[in-house]
Amino acid sequence: MTIRRVVLAVDDDPRVLDAYQAILESRYEVLTAPDGRAALEILQARTVDLVLLDMLMPGLSGLGVLEALKRLGIETNVVMVSGMNDTLSALEALRLGASDYLSKPFDVGHLHQVIRRLTEDDAAGSRGLPHALIVSDDAGLRAGLAVALRTRGRVDAVAETQAALAVLARTRPDVVVTSDEAVAAEIRAHSSAVPVVVAAARRVDFEALLRAIVDAFAAHHADVRPFAGPVPRVLAYVAAQCGRTSAETVAATVGVSPGRLARVFAEQMEMTVTEYVTHVRLEAARPRLAKMLRRHAFSVAASYRAR
Repeated sequence: MTIRRVVLAVDDDPRVLDAYQAILESRYEVLTAPDGRAALEILQARTVDLVLLDMLMPGLSGLGVLEALKRLGIETNVVMVSGMNDTLSALEALRLGASDYLSKPFDVGHLHQVIRRLTEDDAAGSRGLPHALIVSDDAGLRAGLAVALRTRGRVDAVAETQAALAVLARTRPDVVVTSDEAVAAEIRAHSSAVPVVVAAARRVDFEALLRAIVDAFAAHHADVRPFAGPVPRVLAYVAAQCGRTSAETVAATVGVSPGRLARVFAEQMEMTVTEYVTHVRLEAARPRLAKMLRRHAFSVAASYRAR
């Protein structure tokens, strides 16, 4: 008998819970909770593989649930879901232990991909999915690649060589991607068996770069999907803008109609162009915002409790 993974959906809107049930029940055992306290009762009584947690709920908010999980010592994958494009709240959720962040409305294919990535990672171990390590002080390149490659597997994205070496001390990725030859040399000296792909400085050829990364993945993983058509050009432009653009501007820049781009991008990336742009902007801002949160005495979680 196949053991199905357990997903807990938490939302104060019963229509959203019904939608989760309809979307996920063919692949997962789906539990539902209408608020944060009900979710905590379930999580204290049952082992759950992944939680889809609404950010804003009456009473105990999603951030409050995350804090409670930490206090109770309950470990599970949590994907924070919000109808607000709130970068600070998203970063606070990630700081409190959330594994990922989705903005409503989200693409169903992207939802499945996020759940599959997190649950299969636990089931199969570190070699279960393709794994890339990105090392670059170029925030746009680092963020653009990280968000794109997470549609294919696991990604660690860091700015400094020492942080990269710390990652290599605990795991062996399928490929290391960097934009600096000196960093590449140090990585090769430290881990000679790991392929290193160097992105050309200044004007990165995203099509060649992505092809090299997919080829490195394919050495240990079958059927890794390539990035084709206008998608590499989209990724290159959004990375150059650090996510500060729009789907309409992207379509005009790459010379593809918005409708066709939407279809092609969703097929390859399992998310919309707007979702990709938002995630790149969040990823690029993460280090700066993390410093801001550490600098200030208050937290976003406290501000939500006050409301």
